[in-house]
Amino acid sequence: VLCALAPAAVPPLADLPVWPPAGPFAVYAAMAFAAEPDRATRRWLPVLALALAVLLPAEWPGAAFLVLRTEVVLALAVLYGLYAETGARLRRALEERAERVERERLAGEMHDVVTHRVSRMVLRAGALADQAADERARAAAEELRATGRAALDELRHMSVLLRRGTGEGFDLGLPLPDLRSLVSESAFRGVPVELVVSGVPVPVPGAVGRTAYRVVQEALANVREHAPGTDARVEVRYLPGVVRVSVRNTRPEDAFAPPGLGGEGLNEVSQWVELAGGTLKAGPVEDGGFLVTATLPTN
Repeated sequence: VLCALAPAAVPPLADLPVWPPAGPFAVYAAMAFAAEPDRATRRWLPVLALALAVLLPAEWPGAAFLVLRTEVVLALAVLYGLYAETGARLRRALEERAERVERERLAGEMHDVVTHRVSRMVLRAGALADQAADERARAAAEELRATGRAALDELRHMSVLLRRGTGEGFDLGLPLPDLRSLVSESAFRGVPVELVVSGVPVPVPGAVGRTAYRVVQEALANVREHAPGTDARVEVRYLPGVVRVSVRNTRPEDAFAPPGLGGEGLNEVSQWVELAGGTLKAGPVEDGGFLVTATLPTN
């Protein structure tokens, strides 16, 4: 403004290191502390305005070198401001990631501890309802079972909110969990696994996704324990209204080794699948291996 309106009021430019002296601080602040760094117009407009303003006294005697020196200092201030803003954004991202990891850890612990207990209560209540001779006892058992199922749904919703860190409402569907970590873990422990996914993946209820993951996890663990040295194949097929998850292993070298899930493990897996509204089939196949197939609803 002084250069344009009152040139006589400007001090001798040859005696100054930069002009204006506050310019580098201004452009640094515009780069480092922009409220919306993604909005390029708002971020760069004051920088461009100041850079153009510095060019005004370029034709004055002795001011050309000062202008060039000032523009270089402004450019360095811009670069340093960008560096500072990028570092601050990276630190914020790391802090948010640490908070998200902690939420996921808490959600996982809550799910593993509480869901297992409540699931057993629901199963016991269902067995009591089927075996009770008294109508009142049967009704009470059914009510207890329904309450337990509702508690499991609410726990799933809370787990989803903790994992995603949003308060915008309950999640109505989650994609099937990624099974590649289980495949990698099994291969690392000496059982190579082939993963095959067919069909069009669709969102599934949280209980279905967790059940499918646990079925594959338990089946592969039993293959490693009871049929070491064999190959395994995990297949996920998306069909209309259902998703079918199967784990199959080849014939074990030891013909007397149990090739698949034991009685207790098979019973527990069957309970998981039943709670999710699906069906489970498990048994030996013609080539001497073992096949576990869980069919779960997608809606």
